[in-house]
Amino acid sequence: MKTISYASLLASLCILAGCATDGPSTNGDSVRAIFASQAVPAQPRVDRGLDARAAVAGYANYQQSYVTPAAQDSASAFGNK
Repeated sequence: MKTISYASLLASLCILAGCATDGPSTNGDSVRAIFASQAVPAQPRVDRGLDARAAVAGYANYQQSYVTPAAQDSASAFGNK
């Protein structure tokens, strides 16, 4: 019985050793880097996205699509009934 408990203790220690890190602890640097990469900048960057005129035109087009929706085709994916 003792050999089984020693063997299970040794096996659990070997399994837990796989969770240990080799290097120093980073104290959440990777998480902070991910949050920083997802933050929205205060001023829009023209080189990375839309300029203001294109954004306003896109928003107006979006709003207009609800005022006058496009007519839908009568074709069905499952055939006509």
